[in-house]
Amino acid sequence: MASCNHLILHCMDYRLQSPLRDWIVEKGWVDNTDRVSIAGSCKDPDLAIENIKVGCDLHGVGEVILTQHDDCGAYGGHAAFESLEQERAALIADMDVLRDRVLKRWPDVRVTRVYIEQDGDGWKFVEI
Repeated sequence: MASCNHLILHCMDYRLQSPLRDWIVEKGWVDNTDRVSIAGSCKDPDLAIENIKVGCDLHGVGEVILTQHDDCGAYGGHAAFESLEQERAALIADMDVLRDRVLKRWPDVRVTRVYIEQDGDGWKFVEI
């Protein structure tokens, strides 16, 4: 089977679909990226690993991009946190847990973390 360069794990949130597509196009990753869409993306590491496994083991993915976004309904949105800073820290911590599990299982795969935050009427992708 041919090699796939990237796998992006992202939330299923409808608000992110167009910005994610545009970001993938901007990166030049169209037609060479597995997309895994799960509510809360990194919230359930066991579920995420099961989905990432297909890309890494069958498609030869070289880079896994883990994303989290603010105001995620799977976490309870902004209301579940005392501040935006606390929310961001909690979501990044979940990305870190999943990153460590991915690297333990696939040590040769590059893992990139991207926090997607609301920016006015749009979204901003920030590599961590």
